[in-house]
Amino acid sequence: MNRVRDYQALEREYLSGTMSLRELCRTHGVTAHSAVMVQARQGGWAEKRGKFRARASAKYIEHRADHAALREAEVRDHAIEAIDEAITKMRSDMKATVVRNGVEEPAMRIYPKDLGLLIDRLNVLFGRPGSITEERSLSASVTSEPLPVDLLKEIVELTRGLDTRSPETSPLPRWPSRPED
Repeated sequence: MNRVRDYQALEREYLSGTMSLRELCRTHGVTAHSAVMVQARQGGWAEKRGKFRARASAKYIEHRADHAALREAEVRDHAIEAIDEAITKMRSDMKATVVRNGVEEPAMRIYPKDLGLLIDRLNVLFGRPGSITEERSLSASVTSEPLPVDLLKEIVELTRGLDTRSPETSPLPRWPSRPED
């Protein structure tokens, strides 16, 4: 095999490697590198090398993206399993009891707040909001005046189930009628 004339082997090595044409000639012992350069120019080796690198780069990026997606799915699966195990443990703890100071209490090792914290942390890990807040308010003022204390007490008693009214009457208190001006 004549190394000077084996342009296909030189081309394959040039396309897949990082050496310049002069370095490639030196590596293969080709002293007349101008003949190789002419072949490279006529064969469009530089353009082919660019396309080869672009394809290789795209394949690498695709491979890394696939790997990252698989890893994220694996982490999500483990997170869901951890949450499921925590819920199962919390439920079993709620059924078990311990006597402390003469009082029977649930033998809780995992509390609902711990579970909520775990879910919040995992939400942040997956790019979701860490906590969702909800605001509730009761606006019972018809005018800018505050509600009378008696009416507020009645509302509190109704919400606690302390109302002694008969079921026929409305459980909701009525605003005292105002005298006509």
